[in-house]
Order: sequence, then structure tokens, then C-alpha cells
Amino acid sequence: MVPKYIVLKEKINEDILSDIYPLDSKLPTEVELAEKYKVSRSTVRQALELLVNDGIISKRWGSGNTVISKSDSSKKKTVMILMPEMKSAQAQSILDDLTSTLLKEGYAIESHETLQQYSLEREYLSTMLTDIYSGLIIAPVLSAMPSTNSDLLHLLLKRQLPIIFLEAAPTGVYNATVVASDNYGRGYQMARRFINSGRKKLGGIFIHDSAASIAAFSGYVDAIRDAGLAICDSCFLWCNSVDPQGINTRNVTFINKFLKHACEEAEVIYLDDERIGTEWLFPVKTNQLELNKPLGKEAAKKFIEIKKNGNATGITIPYH
Repeated sequence: MVPKYIVLKEKINEDILSDIYPLDSKLPTEVELAEKYKVSRSTVRQALELLVNDGIISKRWGSGNTVISKSDSSKKKTVMILMPEMKSAQAQSILDDLTSTLLKEGYAIESHETLQQYSLEREYLSTMLTDIYSGLIIAPVLSAMPSTNSDLLHLLLKRQLPIIFLEAAPTGVYNATVVASDNYGRGYQMARRFINSGRKKLGGIFIHDSAASIAAFSGYVDAIRDAGLAICDSCFLWCNSVDPQGINTRNVTFINKFLKHACEEAEVIYLDDERIGTEWLFPVKTNQLELNKPLGKEAAKKFIEIKKNGNATGITIPYH
């Protein structure tokens, strides 16, 4: 459930908006507010502090609380969208579809790029604890790794906040509504394309901290085995989504050193992250498949379904 002080903050703000407490007027005392709204003084103090932070009231020692602005600071119709990156064509397409679909349903959008940083993701999730948002759509940071923000996600879910996870939910977050692409199928189909074109020795570059890329790797190697072909260990490389300081797994020079040796055995190397630079000096192939349905639109539909029905099942969208 939403904490009482947040609910009270919204009630007082609604009363300010409806001129029960006009501009430049004094709010009732903490004791009077506690009695009127049937809450404790501690709850009143916390609610007033939020209104001060929002610039709705001013608080001066000995002179009470004064209404200084009328602003609907409520986030009750706002959906927060968190994504590790928003600059790639794929991410921009997802964000555009999410935004256009939700705007048509009357929702406001607040989107943030977490840059694959747990601390930044935590900062945005924490803001949702001090307001009433309509919901959250999130592509978790480093989706294949244990999340340091599972505690906040559990707390938001406990408050019955509608949450849609894109591609994967963090480990330990159960009964989550996940809208994902069929990444296993993507890897399998890409390997089959290479094999059907006559290539018998395949390699690949995958992302070890991405749940989507790990699933694609599983499909890729399964297709190789199913075709009765050998898997060449030295023809596969695992990279980071974002390199920490001092690490260079995504560096062009590093990638090309790997490709120089891998291509002595492999006839083609599948690159599972198009943002990794290779200078295209070697026979590298990227994903050529398309989703049957737009991921962003399907995620927005699932969010709307939760808002209307209270729950929704996840969905996996196949490629073709």
C-alpha cells in the first residue's frame, strides 16, 4: 500500500487546488490537520515536508505553513520509463512506441536513461517512493546480473504499482509482468541462416550481463549442435554492456584482435550488439530479423491491461 503520508500530501494538495486553502492562506495547525484527516501528527509532518519540497507551501518557525503556489505536482497520470540507453535506433523505436501508445490513453510520460548504472537507476526508483505514479516500465540495468535495486522494486510492487519489465525482470523479483522478444529464437534463426547458406563454422560476440544476449547465445549454439556441427570455443567472445574504467572488452582494437584469430577458423561471426565497433574489417554479421509485433506497443498494451484489470500475463514476441 502507498504510505499514509504520501496519500495525505495528495489530499492536501487537492484541497489547495480546489481553493479550500487559497494562495497566501495559512494551513491549519499540525494538530488540526491530524484531526481533520484522521492521521497521526508524524504523518502530517512528513506530508507537509513533501509539500515544502515541491514548493507548494512555505514553512517558517513560529508562523505556520503558508500556501505559496498552486501546482498539480501529482504524478498519478504519469508513467515513468527507465531504459539503460535511448540513443540506439532500437531503443528509440521502443520509446517512441511506448510514448505514442500511452499518450493516446491520457498518460503523461517521464523517461530517463540509466546508462547501465545501478546508482542512477536507484535514484529514479527512489523518487517514486515519495509520490504516487501511475506506473513504471523498466528495462533493468545489467539484466543478467543480480540487481542492487531489487529492494526498491519489491517495495513498489508491494504497493501494487503497475510495473512492466522489458526483456527480463531482475533475479528474485517474482510474478513479474515481462514483455520480451524471443531472444532464444533470434539466436537460433540467425545461426540457421548462416548454416543454410553453406557456412559450417560459426562464431559470435555476445554480452555477458544482458539476459537477452545470453538467451540469444543459447539459441545460437543449440542451432549449431542441432545441425551436427562442432562448436569452436575460441570463436566466441563475451563483452560487457558498458566497460568499467580500465576494461576494454568493447574497444575496437580489442574486438579486432579477437576477430583476427577467430576468423582463421570461423566462416562468419555473429555480432549480437550492433553498437560494438569492428571497423568491418572481418566477416561479421548482425541481426537481420524483425519482431512480429513492436515491443514498445505490446509493453504499453500490457500496462494498460494492468491498469484496467489489476493484472496481466507477460508476453514473448517472436521474430520472423
